Amino acid sequence: MRLFLILCFLASFTANAHAATVKVEKTGKGWQLLVDGAPFLVKGICYTSNEVGKSAHDNTLRDWMEIDDDNDGRNDLAYQSWVDKNLNSARDEDEPEVGDFQLLKDMGANTLRIYHHPSDNPELLALNPAATTLLGHAPNKKLLREMHEKYGIWVMMGDLIGAYAVGSGAEWKNGTDYRDPVQRTNMMKSVENMVLEFKDEPYILIWAIGNENNLTHYTQNNSAKYPEDYAKFVNEVARRIHELDPNHPVCLVNGETMMADVYAKFSPDVDIFGMNSYRNWQGFNTLWKEVDAKYDKPVLITEYGTGYPPVNKTKLAMREDRQARMHEEGWLDIEAHAAGGPKQPNNAIGGLAFEWTDNWWQSGQPLTQDLAANDWHFEWNGIAGQGDGTQSPRIRQLRKVYFMYKERWNTSSDQEGDRAAIDQKTDKD
Repeated sequence: MRLFLILCFLASFTANAHAATVKVEKTGKGWQLLVDGAPFLVKGICYTSNEVGKSAHDNTLRDWMEIDDDNDGRNDLAYQSWVDKNLNSARDEDEPEVGDFQLLKDMGANTLRIYHHPSDNPELLALNPAATTLLGHAPNKKLLREMHEKYGIWVMMGDLIGAYAVGSGAEWKNGTDYRDPVQRTNMMKSVENMVLEFKDEPYILIWAIGNENNLTHYTQNNSAKYPEDYAKFVNEVARRIHELDPNHPVCLVNGETMMADVYAKFSPDVDIFGMNSYRNWQGFNTLWKEVDAKYDKPVLITEYGTGYPPVNKTKLAMREDRQARMHEEGWLDIEAHAAGGPKQPNNAIGGLAFEWTDNWWQSGQPLTQDLAANDWHFEWNGIAGQGDGTQSPRIRQLRKVYFMYKERWNTSSDQEGDRAAIDQKTDKD
C-alpha cells in the first residue's frame, strides 16, 4: 500500500509539473487565453525588486532570483521579505518574514512578467559584457518551479530583442540597428537560448518580445525610422519561437497602439498584441477599438499603473488614494473588455500592473528616492515602498493599491456595479 501511495504521489506530481499548452482563441465571447483548454485572465505584476544603492546606470543591479545574503539557502525576496506594518522602517517583533511569493498569492496575482533572462551561455554574455552581475549566471529554474507549484504563479518570460542595445551587440551610443544582419543574428540567438532553456518548464505562460522598442527615444534603436524592417524582424522572431515551441503564444510588447497597422501588415505570426499603456485614468478609453480596427489580435496590457505617480512633494510620500484609484480604473476597464464583458470589443486577456516595489536608481542617486523634473516620478511606481531604504531589499510597506488588488483579484466582481461605485468616488487628495 505504501509503495502504491508513493507511486500515485509521483504520478500526480509529474502530471502537475508538465509544461502547459497555452493558446489564444477568438470565441463567441471574444478573445481568450486558454491554459490546457481552460480560460485564463492574466492578473499580473511587473516584478522588480531592486536594492537601494544599486543602479542599472553603473551595472550594479543583481538578479533578484540570486539574492541570498544570509546564506541560509532561501531566496531573500521570495521567502524572507516582511511587511512593515507601522511604517517605521524597522522590523518589529510582530512583523515576521512572509516573502514576496506569499504576498503575491494573497494579493491574487497569477502571473509575473520577468523582463529578461539570465544565462551562463558565453556566446550571449559576450554581447552584454557589462551586465554580468545581472545576467552572468545560469537561470534559477528551481525557484520559479517552487513559485509555480506552491503559489500558483506563472511567468511571462521575455527577451528585449535589442531594446536598450541589449542582445544585439550594438554599442549604446549607436543603438540597435534592425537592418544589420549581424545584430539580427545576435538577437535571434538570444531568443533561441531563452526558448530552448525554458520551453518545457511548467511555469511558462507566454513569451514576450521587446519592451516598447517602438519608442526609440527611450529604447535606443532605429525601429521608428525603419518600421517595416523592425516589424519584419518581429515576425521572424515570432515564427522562430513557434518552430521551437508550438505550445506557448508570443506577445509583442509595444509602446501604446502606435505602429499597429504596420504590425498588421508585416507581423502576422505574433499571437498577442501587448502594450505598455498609462492612459488608464478613467480606463483606457479607445485603446481597445484602435487595436480591433487595425490588428485583429487579443490585447494584453503589459504595463499600466500610475503613469505620473501622484507624489506629495512636500512630504515625499505617495498619495495612496489616488494611486489606488488609477490602478483600479485600469483593471476594471480590462475586465470590462475581457471575453463576455459588458464593453465591446472583447479583446482583453488581462493586464500586468507596474510595478512591485519602488526603485531608487532611475531618476538620480540610487541612495535617495528622487523626484523627476517632468513629474514622471520613475522611482515611485511601487505597489510596495521600501521605507527609508535602510532595510532594503526585504522591507515591504504595502500601499493601498495592494489591498485594492487583493479585493479585486480574489473575488468575482459585478463589473457594472463596480463602475458605478468608482464613478461615485471622490479623490481624497
